[in-house]
Amino acid sequence: MGVVAPRVVLVEDDVDLRELLAHCLSSQGLAVTTAGSGLELYQQIAKEPADIVILDIGLPDQDGYAIASFLRANTNMGLIILTARSRVDDRLKGFTSGADLYFVKPVDCRELAIAATNLARRLAAGPDVNDLPTLQAPSSSEPWVLDNARWSILSPRGLPVRLTAKEFDLVVALTQDPGRAVDRTALLEMLDYANTVQGSRGLDALVSRLRRKIEAAVGEAFPIQTVHAKGYLFSAPIKQL
Repeated sequence: MGVVAPRVVLVEDDVDLRELLAHCLSSQGLAVTTAGSGLELYQQIAKEPADIVILDIGLPDQDGYAIASFLRANTNMGLIILTARSRVDDRLKGFTSGADLYFVKPVDCRELAIAATNLARRLAAGPDVNDLPTLQAPSSSEPWVLDNARWSILSPRGLPVRLTAKEFDLVVALTQDPGRAVDRTALLEMLDYANTVQGSRGLDALVSRLRRKIEAAVGEAFPIQTVHAKGYLFSAPIKQL
């Protein structure tokens, strides 16, 4: 049986660039459909979810960051932002909106295709049991802070990261009793995931994305740890506002 090609939706309003990238990505083994606006994207994924969305930020009908936030809160699809915006603030906004990867135009489509393929493979497999944050925990004794009013979390150095609804619910679930593992089945129920293989992969993808998002935004490992054959735990001090 052959390997199934990752399904990609390329969202780009520039017709020439959209056609060029779609052709190139297809030649690299991806199953590509295209959209020229946020509305077209929503219509496509309502019919059939993709594995990866490659998203331009400057779309004619909706802000790309808002689309990214919607996708992250409501789907398990991988998200790659492809934009001409190269400032650090733009990159941080992209990651805090839910992007897994951020590419600046012009981009070599071979690199983009490899990145999309690898991301789809990781999301399909779920994280390894040893998939722990790669950065060192901060030496500061200050706790993380969960701001319930603003749906955000502050690092021990006071750097804030805005959370999506699903990310916020995950952090709340894990921090009711910090240092104690929360059973996977309980997390699936609390986060409205089905108790199925697909639901479990959705939970794992949510955790992995949140780790990467916060690491990218604050430069510190986010202390959600995988507990083999159990679930997840929050392994650092935290207080709530």
